[in-house]
Amino acid sequence: MPAVELHRDVPGYDEATRREEELRSLAFLGLEERIAGLPAAALTLRRLQWLTLVKSPFLASLPADALLEKPNVAADIILFLWIVSPQFEAGNEKAKRKFYKTHGAVMKADAKNLIQEILDYVDEAFLDSGYGGAGEQRSYYSTAAALIGFFHKNYGLQIDVWENSRLRNFFRRITGQPNVMDIPLKVAFQLIRVHQRQVNPEATFYNRLSQPKVDAWLNNLNRN
Repeated sequence: MPAVELHRDVPGYDEATRREEELRSLAFLGLEERIAGLPAAALTLRRLQWLTLVKSPFLASLPADALLEKPNVAADIILFLWIVSPQFEAGNEKAKRKFYKTHGAVMKADAKNLIQEILDYVDEAFLDSGYGGAGEQRSYYSTAAALIGFFHKNYGLQIDVWENSRLRNFFRRITGQPNVMDIPLKVAFQLIRVHQRQVNPEATFYNRLSQPKVDAWLNNLNRN
C-alpha cells in the first residue's frame, strides 16, 4: 500500500490548508475585514465581550438555517455588524443611529448568506483557539480572563481591561504595549500556539479547516 499523502489523497485538504495559511498570515497585516461588503474590525476580546453581553446568537455555534428561523434575527444581525464595525463606540447612541441609518440597506441582502458571512467571520477568529473534543467542560473563568492571564504571564502585557481612553491608547502605541483586550483573536491564538510549542515541542494542534477533511476521509476508509 503506498504511503498516504494528505495533500494528494484527502479531498479538499489542500484547499483547506491553503486557506488556514492565508488567514494566519493576513491576521498580522491589520487589513480591514468585510461582512456583506461592510467594513469590519478584527474580532478582539473587547468586541467579543460586547457580543456576549448582548447575547448575540452568532456565538452559539448554530448553523445558518437554524439562525434564520430565529424571531427578529434582523435586529441581531444589524447589532452584530454595529459592534464589529470600526465606528463602534460603546454608549454612543448617535453613532449607532447613524450606522443603522447608513447601513440598514444591508438587511435587504440574502439573509442566509449574510448570516453565513457572520458565522465565517467568527469561526475564522477562533481558527487556532484549540479543540475541546467531545463532552462538556465546566467553566471556571471567562475566555477573556484566560487570555489576559496568559499574555500577562508570558508576554508581560498589563492587565488593563477596564481602561481604554484615547490618551492611554496613544501611549500604548508608542511604547508597543497593547491592551490585551484589543489584540485581534486571530493573532492572540497563534501566539498562544507558538508558546505552547516552545514549552512542549511535541504539542499537537487541531486545525479547524483541514482536520475535518482528514477525519471525514478516514471515516470513509473505515466504512469501506
